[in-house]
Amino acid sequence: MFAKRLKEARLGLGISQRELGRRIGLSEEVVSSRVTRYELGTSEPDFATASKLANELGVPLAYLLADSDALADIILAAASMPPAEQRKLAAELRAKKKGAAKQ
Repeated sequence: MFAKRLKEARLGLGISQRELGRRIGLSEEVVSSRVTRYELGTSEPDFATASKLANELGVPLAYLLADSDALADIILAAASMPPAEQRKLAAELRAKKKGAAKQ
């Protein structure tokens, strides 16, 4: 899922793999091939690199790492909300979870 979301976010910004690699500080020798491997899923970045990728793409790291598309969509939507709305949403989700647990 990481690879798919990474590629979608990069394409959404309209930048090349090479440009993304440069922006996160990869050396010119590996800049394009490294991002290609991340997007193909043949290699995974370490936590620090994944954080840099998310930051450069303007998405939360949790979005790139989410286990499902639905959860990724929720994370992306919540990230764009003001903090007060995020807290409200979190409270609503906690209440919903408690209600489901009682059933």
